[in-house]
Formats: sequence, structure tokens, C-alpha cells
Amino acid sequence: MEENTLEVTERSEVFEFTSLREMVNQTLHQNFGENTVFNGLSSGFTDIDKVISGFKKGELITIGVNAGMGKTAFMLSLANNIAIKNKHSIAIFSPERSSTKITNRLIESETGMSLSKLKNGKLNPREKDHMISLVSNIAKSNVYLDDTPNIFADELMKKARQLKINQNIELIIIDYLELLGAHSLDADSREEQLSTIVHQIKDIARELNIPVVLFSQIPGNFNGFGSPRPSLKNIPVSLAELSDVVMFLHRTDLFPNLSEGETRQQNLVDVIIGKFQEHNEEVVVPVRFIESLAKFTDF
Repeated sequence: MEENTLEVTERSEVFEFTSLREMVNQTLHQNFGENTVFNGLSSGFTDIDKVISGFKKGELITIGVNAGMGKTAFMLSLANNIAIKNKHSIAIFSPERSSTKITNRLIESETGMSLSKLKNGKLNPREKDHMISLVSNIAKSNVYLDDTPNIFADELMKKARQLKINQNIELIIIDYLELLGAHSLDADSREEQLSTIVHQIKDIARELNIPVVLFSQIPGNFNGFGSPRPSLKNIPVSLAELSDVVMFLHRTDLFPNLSEGETRQQNLVDVIIGKFQEHNEEVVVPVRFIESLAKFTDF
């Protein structure tokens, strides 16, 4: 009788095991046995993905950009690569630009045609077929836009949770940190408020277990004396510490004078990866900027 009872008890228990393959992949940040070289969402930029292993779940990816470097174009290129080309569901919070402007920019960038030409229908049959195909892909994509001006971080977090529940978003893009507000009863400095906001954004990435791409506007003083090459020292300490990945956009073709050792190449942009996978050494990856389309592509 006792033996039968023991047998029934053992059958009812559920045991969970962790595979060695999973542990090795987690430890080395690489999926062995699979064809991909990264284990996160692809950014759509091959060489960037090779360095950072894609945008991984629960991580905060900060992209610091000086004014005039193409921040919006790079953001929309990421959105296009991740959501439109690779069919992932994403949310874009953009207090700076309206949803209409973002949509217009995406359409013009993808079709290579001005919106006025598309609206007026001044297209030959071949152009029209090509345009319809491209715009259909944009329309079918799972991109959710929020252009609430002066949005507070806690409100953004509530909306992000709702989108995760209702639309199962896989990535959040925020454009940009300095436009977000923080509720505060104390007369905190703006630097302290931004630190609080970054903590909240980091928390939502972990809570929803999705990557969050946060753009940060770096104040620049372009006086023509050398190249104002951005680095970790140009962003708040709290932002550098809390971010899992930190990247900067740097266009050497915009400056009349370059630092020693730098060369100017038209339409090439350096993506300076200053922090990734617990490493702090810089890795520079070139990407191409197609100015006529306001679009970034692989080099």
C-alpha cells in the first residue's frame, strides 16, 4: 500500500530542467546551433548586430545624437527595418514630431517619392504599382505611434503596458529623453529628474521584457575647430550606467575641420558603439546615409 502511494506521488510531481545549451547561450550571449549571429531583434544594420548581438529583451539601448546628425532619419530607419521589413510589433513615442509627420517621412523614405507626387497621382503605371506595393507594406506593419507632447514618464509606462497586453509589442522607441517630463514635488534639478526618468524607462524594459531604444539629444557646439566626436562623457552619468548599450551617430562630412587621424567621407556616418555587453571599449561601425531619402542603410 505504501509503495503504491509513493508511486502516485512521484507521478504527480512536475520537474523543471534547464538545458546546458540554453545556459551556454545565455553565458556567451550567442545562439550556438542556430544560423543567426545575434540573439536579439535585428536592428537591420548587419555590422551593428554583429557587435551588440541585436536588441535584446529587457535591455535599454541609448542612442546619443548631436543636433543635425540625422536623429529622426536613423529612428525611422530602425522602425522600417524592424517593423516593416521584419514584421515585428513596435511602439514609437515621439513628443517631438506628430504621428502624421512620422508617417509622411516613412512613406517618402520607403517609396523614394515626395508625398505631393503620391497624392497627386502623377505616376506612370510602373511607378504606381511599385508605390502601391511599398505603401501596402507600411500600412500592414504593426507600428503604434504616440505623439503626446510633454508626456510624463509614468504616463508613457502605463501606455507601454497597455500596448504590451493588447498588441504584444516587441520593442519601444522613445524620441527623445530630454522631452519627457517627471512628476516631482521637490525642486529637483533637471539632471536629477532625467535620472529618475531613465530609471523608470529601464524598469519598463525589464518589466515588459522587451528592448527599449532611447534617443538622447546631445548639446553640440559646432564652431569648426575639430570634430565634436561624441563619447560616454557627453551623456549624463546615470544614463551611461543604466544603459546596456550606448551608441552615437557621428557625421564627419558635416565639419570643415577634422581631428588628427580622421578622414571625411561623403554620406558615410560613424556609429560609435561606446558600451555593449559589459564592455566599455569603443567600436566604430560605418553606415551609409542617403540624404535624398533621409534614410540610413548598411555600408
